[in-house]
Amino acid sequence: MNWQDLKKRWGLHERVHHVPFVTPVVALELQPGFVTGARLNPGKGHVERAGIRQLDAGALVPSPNRPNLTNLAAVKRAVGEVAALLGNGSDRLGLLIPDVSVRVALLNFETLPENRREEETVVRWRLREFLPYAPEEARVSYQVVAKQANGAEVLAMAVRASVLAEYEAALEGINGGPALVLSATAALLPLLPEEKTAQLLLHLCPGSLTTVLVVMNRICLWRTRPFTDESEDVAGEVVREGVRSVATCQDQFGTEAQRVWFCARPPAANGLKERLAGALGREVLPLRWDPASATGLSGDERETFQHFGVPFAGLLANPGE
Repeated sequence: MNWQDLKKRWGLHERVHHVPFVTPVVALELQPGFVTGARLNPGKGHVERAGIRQLDAGALVPSPNRPNLTNLAAVKRAVGEVAALLGNGSDRLGLLIPDVSVRVALLNFETLPENRREEETVVRWRLREFLPYAPEEARVSYQVVAKQANGAEVLAMAVRASVLAEYEAALEGINGGPALVLSATAALLPLLPEEKTAQLLLHLCPGSLTTVLVVMNRICLWRTRPFTDESEDVAGEVVREGVRSVATCQDQFGTEAQRVWFCARPPAANGLKERLAGALGREVLPLRWDPASATGLSGDERETFQHFGVPFAGLLANPGE
């Protein structure tokens, strides 16, 4: 899929992000239960190293407005061990954070100011209704995805500055800190093929499910459903969310989601993909990435990458600048 403009604009490191980014050489992802990372060779399109460390339950609890790292020492230790496996140095560092910590909104405007600073102010002002904290506390990234005579559509991401500071603190001393910060699902988007029909992506991670609906190569729905410790029927929630999203595609956009992509990290329990396919009445496909990009890894590293590294494959699919 041609995500050039979108991929070049997304990143939450600056207060308001609107500059191109270069694909990182080292990427780390922090999620409830694990820290994983990869050393990438963007020029050759392959992965040189991959590693993972488990996190104790409760060490990282994602939230958009509350502290996320309840055991900073444990998280820093896991980050340091993964970084050591990848080779710590001065290479560009990318950081992927949980979807739950990031708010994503689709905003419609009758018009947008021509002045960039005024445009940023208007976008931030509109985001206030989607944020559980004051908008001036947000780090914002946005992209104008459609602009016509009768209006404009903006896809915006926001993360609370204090929350982002926690993740940055966990990376203190690692490659000089992150040059790029993305939500995990945002890193998957370059893997979606270019299609003229509607596509649905379901991304299951520990503690959350993110659903992205793409119609005619435009993101039309982005929803993250957090799971609590009391959420017993995660598989059932995945199926119900898939059914709701397919219905939304039909009711709001008058089209069928012809392709349904499913990505679960760690791999989902046996039968979940088949159960989802049965409920939706269509084939559910694993999100595709080029397996040749990981052929140089050792057996353990390749298994880690196959089970956890799909977002890193998405970063590789971004040609950067």
